[in-house]
Parts: sequence; structure tokens; C-alpha cells
Amino acid sequence: TVSVLNCEQQPDDEEEEEEEHLMDHAMRHCLQRLGGAAAVRTVARAARTPRRGEGRQAKLPSTNGQFLVGAMAYHDSVAFLACVENGVPQWVGAQKAGATPQELADRFGLTLRGASALMVTLCRMGVLRVAKDDPISVDVIRYAATPAAKHFLGDDAAPQSTKVFASSFVTHFFDPKAMWEACRTDGKDLMTEHTDQTDEAAESNARHFMRHMDSQSWSCAEAFPTVLGLKGKKPVRMLDVGGGSAVYSIAAAKANPNLTGKVLELAQIKPITEEYIAEAGVAGQLSVVAGDFFSKAPFPDTDLVLFANIFHDWADDVVAHLIEQTFRCLAPGGRIAVSELLLADDVRSSPAASTSMNVIVVPWTKGRQYRSKELHARLRAAGFVKPRTHCLVDDYSIVVAEKPLRPRKAKGPRAASA
Repeated sequence: TVSVLNCEQQPDDEEEEEEEHLMDHAMRHCLQRLGGAAAVRTVARAARTPRRGEGRQAKLPSTNGQFLVGAMAYHDSVAFLACVENGVPQWVGAQKAGATPQELADRFGLTLRGASALMVTLCRMGVLRVAKDDPISVDVIRYAATPAAKHFLGDDAAPQSTKVFASSFVTHFFDPKAMWEACRTDGKDLMTEHTDQTDEAAESNARHFMRHMDSQSWSCAEAFPTVLGLKGKKPVRMLDVGGGSAVYSIAAAKANPNLTGKVLELAQIKPITEEYIAEAGVAGQLSVVAGDFFSKAPFPDTDLVLFANIFHDWADDVVAHLIEQTFRCLAPGGRIAVSELLLADDVRSSPAASTSMNVIVVPWTKGRQYRSKELHARLRAAGFVKPRTHCLVDDYSIVVAEKPLRPRKAKGPRAASA
């Protein structure tokens, strides 16, 4: 099965892929901006042609640009987090005429140089746009918030707000030294850490964690019913394992009035999940089942089992247990769906979001990000058929496989040769 990853078209053949990798990253980027993919291929082919007196090994000299960017891009993320935490996108979005760096500096007590640097970064990241340019200096450009920033960063209380997700990285900021130390341990089970306690602080932490996951998953959940073909009125039974705020189940229930679902959550989390469901107005379709997916208790019988951002939290043996439990509870023809930020099958083509998350989970979980082909292999090993990978949104993917309509026949012993 050919897997489609991250909504990006893969190279048509090995020669084109080789040509791409002969190009220095910075030069390739410039050529793409100026002349598109055709310009990249033309220059790459020229680079492959040896000059007189040179062998076939001749290549364009590489530069250190990609490694310089790797070191410096960290600061763009820090600038973004600082601005979101202090309400810069919200404030700029509320100004009818937009804002200049000097106005931002006056409002937040910044220097003009600092305010200008922050706004340039936010503009590159799509948080701000240039409303009125100035040919002399970026320090006097007038910026406005982009529609996307107003929608996802404009209102902290809105269900689609990304603020809580971003704030988590401010609270749990990791510098290089702390990251290295985290890689020397096996990680934590953050959710159990929050829920094993019984005091008010533990409940507050659990609520924050669920809000964090809800913030991360909102756009994925909105796309989920369409990608899995759940829209309409066909009756479907769904089980959302470790569903937290039930954001995926809620989106599916709203898309299909005949969908009924159960969310499997820890007993301590169950009342919080029920609050999200009631607030969404789908309590008549969705319910919450208290349970622990580490146990050997069978999952409820169902047609569709969803794991959204679950597999990357746990070690391989736990993931294998979850897949086996799913296979047993599904009706013939039923489906398993795994929503994750996947690494690319060849690893080197992985989007930054997936490699970043693969590092983020090191200090907080027992797991890692998977590749599409790894999940396909695990699902086949458990008895599933037709594994395939679909784009969900942005760099998020969803892996889907089916339980066979008929049990597979056991292979008997081979007949003895005469």
C-alpha cells in the first residue's frame, strides 16, 4: 500500500530525488521562489554534469546555511511564544488601523528595536501582515493581524484558541541543557502524574492538560468526520480511547446525528469529559466510560475505534496491546483510526512539526512519533487489512485499517513430500 504523508507530493523517481539532494538547501529555496521546481531541476542537472577533467563525483559545494538556520530558528519560536503569552496578537488584532513597532513598544514597555524585531518575526510566521509598507525602514511599517491569527489567537476562551497549547511550552520551557538531561532518562507518564493525586491542584493540572490537548486537536477534529466519511446519517458506533475533551467525538457527532459514541477515560477524568460533551450539546449521542486501557478488560463492541495523539505517549508494547484490544472489539469490517504527527517513511523528509513533537515527548511520555509504514506493519501483524494513511490537516495524518469481513483461515501443515 502506498502511504500518503503530510499532504506533500513525493519525488516521481529516484533520479529526481537525487537531484533535489544535490542542491544546497538555501540555494534550492531561492530558486523555488524565483523559478519554481523547474529551475531547481535545471540547476541540479547541471550540477550533476561533470566538467572537463572532472569525474562523475563532482557536486555543487555545500554550505553551512541549513545548520545556521537550525541553530537560529529556535529564537523565532521563543519570540512567538513570548508574544502569544503577553497578548501581542490579540492587541494588534484589536487595533482597527493596525500597529507600528513604536506603538507596540509604547503599549508593552519595549524598545523600538525589540518591538520591530518581534513584529518582523510574527509577520514571517503569518501572525501579522504588512498593512502599510515603508521603503526606508521596517521600524515604521504598519502591521495588522492576519485572519488566521484573529481566529486562532484572538480569543483565549474560544474553542479553537491555540493560546493554551502555546502557553504549555512557556511553562515547561526546555533549554538545550535541560533537553539533553531529559534524553538521559526514560521520561514520565504526565497524565498519571496529574490524576493520581486527589487535591484541587491535581484536578486543575488535569483540566489544563485536557485544555492543552483540546487546543492542539481542534483543527484535526474539524477535519476528522470528512476524512473518515462519517458525515451523513449512516448509523455508526464509535469508541474514542483516551479521548480527553472528546473533541474528535464531538465533531463526529455534530456531523452525523445517527453516530453514537463512547469515550474511554480514567475515572478521575470522566466528569471533566462529560462537561465538554454537555457544553457541546451532544450528550444524547456521546457517553463516557470509566476505564484504564492498560487493563485486560475488553473494549466495548463498536464499528470504529479512534486513538488521537495516544500512541506517541506509550512504549511499543503498550501500543501493541491497544491494537490487539481494538481488533477484538471491532465488528467485521470495522475500522481503527490513529491520528498522529507522523515522521516520514524515509525519516529525512519528515516535517518539522513531527520531528519537534518527537523531541517534545521525550521528557513527558514513554513514547515517540511513528512512521506510516511502522504503523501499517503493526496493524497487519494484529490481523488488520488495507492499512492506509490520509492527510488530516497541515502535517497531521490519520492511519486507518479494517478488520476483515471474514476470519483468516489458519494455515495448516504442508503436505509431506513424496
